[in-house]
Formats: sequence, C-alpha cells, structure tokens
Amino acid sequence: MPTRDPHSYSDLAQGRILHIELRIAADFAARALRIHADYHLDRPMIGPLDLDSRGLEILQVQAGGRPVRFEQGETDPVLGERLRLPDLRGHDRFSVDLMTSAHASALQWLEPRHTLAGRHPFLYSQCEPLHARSIFPCQDTPGVRFTYDAHLTVPRGLTAVMAAEPRGHRRLGPDVSFSFRMPQPIPSYLFALAVGELKFRPLGPRTGVYAEPPLLEAAAWEFAENEAKLAAAESLFGPYRWDRYDLLVMPPSFPINGMENPRLTFVTPLVVLGDRSRTVLVSHELAHAWTGNLVTNATWDDLWLNEGWTTYADTRITELVEGPEIAGLFDLLLLDVLREDVRAFGADSPHTCLKTALAGIDPDEVFSRVPYMKGMLFVLSLERAVGRVPFDAFVRRYIDDFAFQSLSTEEFVAYLRRELPIAAAQVDLERWLYQPGLPARLPDLHSCLYDEVSRAALSYPEHGLPASAILSGWHPSQTMLYLRLLPPSIPVSDCERLDVELAFATTRHTHPLFEFLRLAIRSGYAQVMPTVERFVETVGNEYQLRRVFRCLAETDWSRAAARPLFERVRHRHHPITETLVDRTLTELGV
Repeated sequence: MPTRDPHSYSDLAQGRILHIELRIAADFAARALRIHADYHLDRPMIGPLDLDSRGLEILQVQAGGRPVRFEQGETDPVLGERLRLPDLRGHDRFSVDLMTSAHASALQWLEPRHTLAGRHPFLYSQCEPLHARSIFPCQDTPGVRFTYDAHLTVPRGLTAVMAAEPRGHRRLGPDVSFSFRMPQPIPSYLFALAVGELKFRPLGPRTGVYAEPPLLEAAAWEFAENEAKLAAAESLFGPYRWDRYDLLVMPPSFPINGMENPRLTFVTPLVVLGDRSRTVLVSHELAHAWTGNLVTNATWDDLWLNEGWTTYADTRITELVEGPEIAGLFDLLLLDVLREDVRAFGADSPHTCLKTALAGIDPDEVFSRVPYMKGMLFVLSLERAVGRVPFDAFVRRYIDDFAFQSLSTEEFVAYLRRELPIAAAQVDLERWLYQPGLPARLPDLHSCLYDEVSRAALSYPEHGLPASAILSGWHPSQTMLYLRLLPPSIPVSDCERLDVELAFATTRHTHPLFEFLRLAIRSGYAQVMPTVERFVETVGNEYQLRRVFRCLAETDWSRAAARPLFERVRHRHHPITETLVDRTLTELGV
C-alpha cells in the first residue's frame, strides 16, 4: 500500500494513529465543537509527525504531560493545513486541545426551523472524502484505520448518536454526556456523529432506526425489511463484522442519498416514501459493510474499489430480496446515468478512468457515477469470465484476506492475477482500469421493466406520450428512466401533461422529479418554476442540486433566475453543497 496519499499531508512512513480518545462538547451557540483528543500511535515518535487539519483552532498539544511545539502550515484550498508536530520526544502518545470552525466543512448546524419537528437544533457530520480533518487532526486518508472512544456532551433534551457502539449516558448539569466505543478500526472518512431530537425503534435483533419523532413510525415501516436484507447479504459475502446495522434518518439538507458509516448508516429522509420503492439505497449502504468499510480503497484515486464493488454487491442483494427484474432495472438506469456523466466529462477525460489521478483536485469536484457503474461493470465482467459460483468463492476470499485493510488498484490487480488468473487473462484490465471512456463491449444487462420503458421512449414523438394508466402504473424508477430516455427537450404541452398526470407539483418521489425538472427547464416550460423553487429549497442532495442549477444557468429563459434563487436557499444546505453549487454557477458566469 502507498505511504503517501495525494489528498493527505500524512506520511505513513512516519507512523500511524492506532486509537483516539475523544472528549467532544457541542456548542450550538458558537456552532463549534470543543475537543480534547488523546492519540495512540503505533510506535514511539522520532522525528516529525504530519497530520491533516482544516480550519481548526489548535489550543495546545501535549506529550508526556508537557506542552510540545506544533506548526500549522499555509492553507491549501484542497488539503487544508498541515499540522506538524516536529518533536514528540520519543512518545507514542500525545493530546490535542482544539476548537472547530463555525464553517467546518464536515459539520452542519441546523436551527429548529430547519428540522422536521421544529423544536430543537440539529447537528450532523459528513466526513467523506476529505472533511474529517475539519473536526479533528488526523491522518485523513482511507489508508489509515483507527479505533476510538468518545464522550459527546450536548444540551439536555437532545440525543447524541455516533457510528459506534453506544455505552450509555449521564447528566452533567445542564448537559448530557453520551459515551461511545468503536472497537473495529475505521478510516477517518467513516467517523460520524449527529445530535438532535431523536428516537429509536428496533427493527430486528441487529437492526434499528433513529429518526425525529414525527418521522419514526413511517421510517420503521419503510425499513422493516432491513433484518432480512442483512441476512441476505451475509449469505452472499460472509458474516457481518460490525455487530449492529442501524439507520439514522437525516434532515432534508443531508447532501447525499446515504452514507455508509459503520454501525449507523445515515440516509436521506427522501427515501421514506411509504412504498419502499427506494429502499434499494439500504442495499447499497449495507453492502458497504463488506466492500468499502471492511475492504477499503487506499486513496481516493482508487475509489472504484469501494463504489464499484459495492454497486456490484448491492445488485446481488437486490436480486435476492426484490428479484432480478428490479435489480436489472436499477442497473440499466444507473448505466444511463453513467453514460451521461461520461458525455459530460468527455470520453477522453481522465476522470472517466477507474484508476484516477486527482492530485491537486478536490474529489468532491469531480464526483460522478463513473467509479460506481463503470466499476460495477468491470466486476461483472470478471464474474462473467469465470461464472458466478467460482467468482463468489473468489469474493469471499477477497473479503476475508483484506478485511479491515486498505488496498490500491495495483494491489487488487496482483491479487486478481494470483487468485483468479482466468478472469485476469480474459478481461482487458488495462482498458477497464486505466483508459478513459467505456469499453466497446459491456456486459449484457436485462430487465423487462426496462424494455417496457425503452419501447415507450423510442416511440416518442411519433406515438406521443404513453396512456395515463401506463404512466401512473410504472415503478418510480421506470418513470425516472423514461424521462431520461426522452429527447433533451419536448413540446411544452407534453411537459404540462406529464406535470399534471404524474403530480410533480406535489410528489414525494424526488428522483423522477429531478429528471422532470431538467427536462422541463430545457423545454422552456416556465410553469415549472414554483416546483423548481420547492425542490431546491427542500432537497439537499448535492448531485441533484448542482445539476438543476446548472440546467437553470445554461438555459436562456431561466438563466437570470439561477443566482437569485440559489442565494435565497443556500442557507438551508450543507457547506459542501453550498460550496459546490456556488462554484458551478460562478464557472457558468452567473
């Protein structure tokens, strides 16, 4: 595994963090965390130790009970600041006292009016890929794993949760201190905390869900199948090694669909729809317990080892739980999204390679479905080369051999050639991993649910839109796919019919709504603007928001509205989302 990560100041040849003991106090008035952190290293330190930080106020560093000198470097827009400890005097332990910035990129502080219940504030973190360094100094690279203990103190009336084992709580005057233990080693991007008015509902012996009280019953129904999904995943990939699999339903501003924090997946509330049509998201985040959390990419240049493998694994889970037709529909839909992302980058762009070279580039800036779906298609090609039964045996060995470790693309290739030489010989590894664009021949994907929608899209505009009964009878992902397969713009009258018949002004299904908004904007359907405004105010998904605002800014009739609308809603969104949408509009001259 490499000792240097282009997205980290850490030099792993200096040594590694093994364990951190954290005492964290959440100051909602200052929008800051006050932290005392005790670090345990894998060796006594001779020479400097370099850590990652971003916007942290370092108050004191001690080793052996005495203050030690520290140096904070200049701010790099991608990496933040290097925190250098020049001399720990041979100690393998040290402590840091610090305070986070009110603008920490990993943290969002919500006022009560921004929560579902509206009674208490809410705090949550999102550390992937480079944001843990804005909470505490660390070797902020997926190549380093550590365990931790934490005591998180919050105002009374609030509940604190972490992606760790709860160890009880106790009152401290006007506050409450919640204790946690994370016995399995994790990379820093999987560190996670949240504080708010939360309640818990068990779903099974090893599964449960946290949510704000008004949403708890609906969330418990939506995710009632989680225990069965966990058993299905174990039947494919081996024992679940994280003890529990709970969910936390986040506020709407959560910038992604889900985050696979071990023991406690964070999920968007937009998946709580009352029909379980989007619980495939849980299949993906659960699959990360094996592919990603357990076997981890060494750097963000190797992200496909996380997301490509997980997309393959979630397809296998979905096949077992929901059937091959639904699994195939989701895969074909994601393939269409992949093709859009490849077109957006350009087929020759290095960002369409599986093994990337992102030195100097913020991974958030070039996020796409390339590592997900191109990675999945590569893994599927390996399976098809040898057959499912031998490949499943390989997958089990791979997970066991690299459990709680990180590896690079090159290390995976060496392992593949040793353990599955037939697949390594039959699949063009160079083309899949290191060349841009998509190979000419992709593995076949099938779903009659896809075929039905594809036929309807191919018959447009000659035969018009499908009958109302057909439109209303489709699975939401079929609707989403149909909207994607239509021409880039259509007559305003057809936009109006889709808007009315699919009730986009009031729908809770934000994925097809997202596709309709882009189609309607490109088509000049000005009546859609109230729905656009509702969407950008209430949907926190960064991927979707950036693309809706890009569409507004690139279309003549709506261009002037893009910046004022964003300025009106930006305070409702996560710092990551706010930064990326702002940058997108600025690049477009808006």
